[in-house]
Amino acid sequence: MPQTGSLVVRAFTSQAQLPVSGATVIISSPGEGDRRKVYSIQTTDESGGTKPIQLEAPDHALSMSPGQAAPFSDYSLVVEHPDYYLATFEQLQVFPGVETVQNVPLVPLPQPAGGDINAAPVIVTPQPL
Repeated sequence: MPQTGSLVVRAFTSQAQLPVSGATVIISSPGEGDRRKVYSIQTTDESGGTKPIQLEAPDHALSMSPGQAAPFSDYSLVVEHPDYYLATFEQLQVFPGVETVQNVPLVPLPQPAGGDINAAPVIVTPQPL
């Protein structure tokens, strides 16, 4: 009988010093064919965290003997924010009865020179005909 574990995601930047709020967090696993089964889509709060996400995990008794099932379930994690590079994690392990905390370091996207976040448009000159 499947049990559940929980997953909390914490997004941050600057070596875990600054939480990133407003990041989209997607938890999924492979589904049928080329599709993915999505379990949760959340947005990080002001502390950079999500609410605990309850996910299925195998009964830990099934892993008590060698050669038996793994004591965890695998999930995929995608964290995206418009100001940071996309972060992806595969084979994220969730154990039954355990709250897993996944820290996600986000790397800022480069800013245009001069500190102006709105880059000047490129003007394409007309071709001589």
